[in-house]
Amino acid sequence: MNKKPFSPAFMLALCALMAALGTVIMLSSGVIPILTYASPLIAGLTLIPVLYEFGSKYAWMTWLVTALLSLMICADREAAFFYLFLGYYPIVKLRLDRIPSKTVRIAAKLGTVSAGICLLFLLLTFVLGLEDMKSELLLNIAVYGMLIGVMMIYDRTLDRMMLVYVKRLRDRLIRKN
Repeated sequence: MNKKPFSPAFMLALCALMAALGTVIMLSSGVIPILTYASPLIAGLTLIPVLYEFGSKYAWMTWLVTALLSLMICADREAAFFYLFLGYYPIVKLRLDRIPSKTVRIAAKLGTVSAGICLLFLLLTFVLGLEDMKSELLLNIAVYGMLIGVMMIYDRTLDRMMLVYVKRLRDRLIRKN
C-alpha cells in the first residue's frame, strides 16, 4: 500500500476511471458472447490500482459502482451477476493472503469462491426462475468444478498482475511530483 496522500479529486477521478473501464469491459461480454465468464475476471483487474493506492474501502466502492452499472446496462445479465458475486475477489484475496497456514488459506479461498458461485446459482435458479439450471444438475456440477479451477488460476494471475502494476504501470498512471 502506498502511504502518499492524494487529493480527494484525484482519488475520485481514479476510482471513477477504473469503474468506467470495468464497466466497458463488462459491456464487451454482450458483444462477444464467449466473454461471459472472462470479462468479469478481467474487469476485476481494474480494482488493482485502486486497491494498491487507496486501500480496500475505495476498492469496495469501485467494485460496487461497476457491479451496479453492469447490472443496469450490460446486455449479458449472466456476466453482470458473475461480476456481482465474484468480482470482489481481488479485494478479499489480499485479506486471505495474510492467513499464515497454506492449507487454511487455500480452504478459505475455495470457500469464498464456492460461496459466491453457490449464491449465484441459487439466484439464477430460484429468484430469476431459470428452470433449466435445475434440470441440468450434472452439467452444473461440471461447470462448478471448472469455475473453481478458473478462479484458482485467476488467484495466481492476480499476484502477477499486482507486480506488473507496481513495477511497470504505476509510474505511468500515478505521476510523481
